[in-house]
Amino acid sequence: MNKLTRNLIPLLIPLGIIKLTAQNSPDLEFASAQGTNNPTGNGPVTTTTINFVQNPNNPSGNTFQTYTPTLSATFTISNQMYTNAGRIGYANLNVSAPIYPLMNAAGSPSNNSFTASGAATGTGINTASNRGVGLFFNTAALNGRSTNATYQMADLTITFNRPVDNPILHVGGMGGFHNNLGFTGGFDYLSSNVPVTFTRLSGSSSNFTVTSTSIKNTAANPTSTGVNSASGSVLVSGKGITTLVLRMSARGDGNDTSWTTQSGDVVTMGISTLESDLSVTKTINNPNPDRQSTVIFTINAVNNGPSNNTNVSVTDALPSGYTFVSSSATSGSYNNATGKWTLGNFNAGASANLTITAKVNCIGDYTNTANISGDLFDHIIGNNSASVTPNINPQPCACYNEPNKSTTGTDSKFGITLLQRAGAESNNWPMVRKSAHLVLESNNKGFVITRMTAADIDNIAVPVEGMMVYDKTAKCLKLYTDNGWSCFTTPTCP
Repeated sequence: MNKLTRNLIPLLIPLGIIKLTAQNSPDLEFASAQGTNNPTGNGPVTTTTINFVQNPNNPSGNTFQTYTPTLSATFTISNQMYTNAGRIGYANLNVSAPIYPLMNAAGSPSNNSFTASGAATGTGINTASNRGVGLFFNTAALNGRSTNATYQMADLTITFNRPVDNPILHVGGMGGFHNNLGFTGGFDYLSSNVPVTFTRLSGSSSNFTVTSTSIKNTAANPTSTGVNSASGSVLVSGKGITTLVLRMSARGDGNDTSWTTQSGDVVTMGISTLESDLSVTKTINNPNPDRQSTVIFTINAVNNGPSNNTNVSVTDALPSGYTFVSSSATSGSYNNATGKWTLGNFNAGASANLTITAKVNCIGDYTNTANISGDLFDHIIGNNSASVTPNINPQPCACYNEPNKSTTGTDSKFGITLLQRAGAESNNWPMVRKSAHLVLESNNKGFVITRMTAADIDNIAVPVEGMMVYDKTAKCLKLYTDNGWSCFTTPTCP
């Protein structure tokens, strides 16, 4: 008995109704969508390329859409151990078959045997809508050999056109029989560009057996349908996968003396995965600020999809040219000590803003940069970072700190004025200038302190703390403090 394609649509309707309340987890899957250039014909071939489509309604629906930039997987069969041992788009009785059949074409597995990326166990794959590459294990090539053994058939290489993280393989319909002979195809891990490991997510029965390096139907007497057939989903744990090589093998149960010339196992293999294009932009409210003025940075984070992302954060640590004042976020929380804006779960299409108010310091690095990241592979990295560098006003920094106003202060008793108002206006000058030994006032004269060369300054025998002179050699104001002369070239506030 050979495998038959069965119509499961009546069984799918109630399951679809139950799933309508589930939260969408958009993913990329193997299916057909208008405008997607995927195979529509029959084989046999030894290589084919499948373009992923987007399912924004995963796991409850199947609204498949074309996806750009295109993510594709190329399946190539090589290292054939026997003539035509492994083929794509072929079937029992030596007939041509679809290269890209529906998942229910082999073994008629149920929907709950599979688990889509981002979905709860047993949900997200509709075998009457999702598709897989039709892999044929040509057991007829083994004719004349023992039927109670396992044989290496060929190697299957899956090549992604860009890196993927943690894809899920959906293997359908391992197992078949001809006359009294039961047989099944299987897969063993050979290599990949990065370390990976396999984990069983769901399956049609306990006979769907997955180890860290193999995917097999372990039924003693494999069949094409029922519990002795094997279908299910396998998580391939690994980051940045571009190449995965599997060895195709065929096993017979020995219940007949011959493989015959018309036997083989058709197994479908689909893939689903998640990826997310995170982006960040940054603006400043004043591109030409003064030193010690206040500026406001606005950071906008967006998940452009197609999938929901997790553990999303933006790093925006203020550089030395700024002092943190305050922040406000529409979502998540910002820690100014670490510069980390934590967004956490960030769904496809989500957007959030963070504003950071900062004081412009007199000196320092004025380039402020934000970087966004999350758990999922980001296929467009050019928009993961944004920087703003304002043009700081070249005017020197001045101290605008408010004076001590907690006490009135004592009257100043001595002053020199060129404005002819000493004692005028109720005798309030120089007394109005509080807490000074000497008050000077003029509108056309300047105050000149002692001017000395550097050598003269060094000749001061006993300088005292707080002594002040103008160094004509260094051209700066110097103050004697902490047993040395300090040249004040950078104005600041105490």
